[in-house]
Order: sequence, then structure tokens, then C-alpha cells
Amino acid sequence: MTLPAGTALTLELLTPVHTRINAPGDEVIAQLRESVRLADGTLVLPRGTEVRGTIAAVNPARMPQRAARLQMFFDTVITDLGNQPLAAVVVSIDDVGNEARLRADQSGTVSGGHSGRRTVRNAINGGWLGSIGSGIIVLSGGSGAAAAGTLGGGALGGVLLTRGNDIRLPSGTIIRLTLTKPNTFTL
Repeated sequence: MTLPAGTALTLELLTPVHTRINAPGDEVIAQLRESVRLADGTLVLPRGTEVRGTIAAVNPARMPQRAARLQMFFDTVITDLGNQPLAAVVVSIDDVGNEARLRADQSGTVSGGHSGRRTVRNAINGGWLGSIGSGIIVLSGGSGAAAAGTLGGGALGGVLLTRGNDIRLPSGTIIRLTLTKPNTFTL
């Protein structure tokens, strides 16, 4: 049976993935969360069918505010008749660790983004430390400009020391794929 290009598949991740732990080439295992049917209702792949892939590229989050990036390919469907090829691309991933839906680019790569809350917190903390330094400058007879520069530098330092979000995908994470070309499965 042949599924047309553009058919959507919804997977549930069985193998946890983390951009600080995993490396390119690591195997990723998932299962179909929903059965896949032809337009006439004919069942092609039942719910629970195992789908396997690999991590193609992974970059952990870095400073300043550089988000993690992850690219996975799912290329094999495990059926009763053996392994069958799959031509699909990741469309989105539900990153429950960061409470976000990550949208993939055309190559299936997702980015972890960055946390505005964490950036603001770090800027406030940096500003607080800068205010201590500026208070010392003023009390020791230094100029107001030097004190202001120390205050602003502390806040800026807090922003620059903020790392982007890593991507944490525990078992059960939802991954959405789209078939990139017609896929024929022997059942």
C-alpha cells in the first residue's frame, strides 16, 4: 500500500533525547501514536508500529543565548514483514522540558530557542552586582559615569552569560512527521 507525499505521521518517542547527552549517529526509537490510513479508510500502519531513526546533527545550547539545535531522521518502519524504508521529515516536536512546540525548518532541524524569563533574571542579578560595584565606586570618590558604567556592565554581563535552551525530549514526547515522497509498505 502506498501513502502519498505529505501524509502526516504522529510519533511518540520511546528513546529519550537530550542535546547535552546525545551525539550524531545515536539511534532514536518511536512508535506511531495514531494509526495511518489511506483516504478510503484502509489501514496501512496500526497505532504502536515502531519507527526508527538516527540523530543526524546536535548542537547543545551555548552562551550568549545560542539555542540548542537538533536534527533527527526517521527512516525505518518495523512491520511484521520486517524493516521497511520511510522517507519523512520532522515537522515539529513537543519539547515538554521547555513547555514549547518546536517547529522544524525544511531540513527537519529544530532550535531550542531561549528563555526570556532567564535572560531578565540574569540581567537583574547582573545589575544588582553592578549596583554593588557602582556603590563602592561612588563611596570611594569615583565618578558617577564610572558607577553608571559598572551598573550597566553588570546588567549586560548577566545577559551575555545567559545560555540558550537545550532540548530535552523524554519518553512520550510527540514528534510530527510528513512524508517527503510516496511511501509504499508491504503488509
